[in-house]
Amino acid sequence: MQKFIIPLLTVVMVVSIIFAGCVPATPPEAPPTPPTAPTTPGPAEQPPEAPPPPPTALPKPGQWTASTEASEFEFTSFTVSPDSTGIPEMSYSFREFKCGPTTVTAPGATIKRSPPWPITGGQFTIDWVERMEYGPDWDVVIQGRFDQTGTQASGTWEISAEGTTCQEGTWEASAP
Repeated sequence: MQKFIIPLLTVVMVVSIIFAGCVPATPPEAPPTPPTAPTTPGPAEQPPEAPPPPPTALPKPGQWTASTEASEFEFTSFTVSPDSTGIPEMSYSFREFKCGPTTVTAPGATIKRSPPWPITGGQFTIDWVERMEYGPDWDVVIQGRFDQTGTQASGTWEISAEGTTCQEGTWEASAP
């Protein structure tokens, strides 16, 4: 009988070793995470600013007086269509304005557009190319927004040549 006990114990040990490797070990319990105080987001994590609400009143029709407060480029006026949905005309002037290799003085010019530049949600963009006889053409972009009353407007302007911004600034306007 002793002959059978030693081989039997050997088999039992081998089987135990095999099964011990197959049974998953229970992971140790992780310590509880202490509560953390709320943090304020840093500058890169700030939520984007909500755009201002659209105007409650449509922009007043007629010719608006504008000012860029720049000495070289003056966005002087624009006209809001009778139905307040577009800008069919705008006026501007250059005084020794330099962009790229070209300098221009133009006492005043008016651009008429049909169909008008659209006013959507109280905002508009006027974009045109100023053709230069010598040097690269200029891309002129005027963006604007009307206030809640439809009697004030403001925005930005930028003039560039060959993709390089020459000058930019802000403007304000009041209703007729």
